[in-house]
Amino acid sequence: MSPPPRADASDAADALYGADAETLPDGTRVATRQGPGDKGVEGSVMWTVDTIRTDGFRVVISAYNPAGHGTPIHATPAVTTEQLRQIALSPKWDQFR
Repeated sequence: MSPPPRADASDAADALYGADAETLPDGTRVATRQGPGDKGVEGSVMWTVDTIRTDGFRVVISAYNPAGHGTPIHATPAVTTEQLRQIALSPKWDQFR
C-alpha cells in the first residue's frame, strides 16, 4: 500500500489566494495585503506580499511600521508594497527550491 500524497502549499493556494490575487504568465500567484500591525498599537500597519510558484514554492515578505514607546515611528513601513513584490518575486529565491 502506498502512502497518501504529500500536501504542500499549492494544495491550499485557492484558500490563501482569493479572487483578487494576480496570476503571472508563468503561473505564479501573487496576493498583496495591507492590514493592522502590532496588536493593540493604534496606527500600526503591516504590508505583505505572498507568492506561490506552480511547484508549490512559497515566498512571503512582510514589512510593518514598528512602534516606538507605544506609537508607530512612521505612518507606513520603510519599504513600499512594490519593493516587497520585487523581493518576493526575485529569481534569487530559486536556489532554495
